[in-house]
Amino acid sequence: MSANNKNYIKKIDLITSPQEDIVEFVSYERQAAIHDLINENKFSIKEADTSGPFNVKIDIIDNVLNLKISNDSNIFSKNYRIPISSLKKIVKTYHSACNLYFESIRQGSLEKIEDIEKNRRDIHNDGANQLIKLTEKDFIIDHNTSRRLFTLLYSLYI
Repeated sequence: MSANNKNYIKKIDLITSPQEDIVEFVSYERQAAIHDLINENKFSIKEADTSGPFNVKIDIIDNVLNLKISNDSNIFSKNYRIPISSLKKIVKTYHSACNLYFESIRQGSLEKIEDIEKNRRDIHNDGANQLIKLTEKDFIIDHNTSRRLFTLLYSLYI
């Protein structure tokens, strides 16, 4: 990240249950999203005089996305609770599309993969757009950051 722009996420921690056992492709998607998010993101908090870089802890409890956000100087620390029940259907649809995509790869069904991947990308974009709308009163995030956050939300939600 640019030294001039301090409004970005520097660190992401996902709070998961100790017994959580996730499917291999979901684990891969989660790791890739964290890596990509840390390397490139645009994230600002709309509160006055709040700048990062930010450390974010994420979990989901009872259809509520919990974001505990602090900055490096620890001058700012706040919990945000964002109801996400409106995303439940899109998360399930996205999960089905991911299952179909990875199953097609495993079976070598290459002729269908391109169409399946396009559909999966479209669903992912819809989820990212809805996440931007759900968070816009508190945060300013770009589409790519929202896509990666949606992936993390998805990996915790399913």
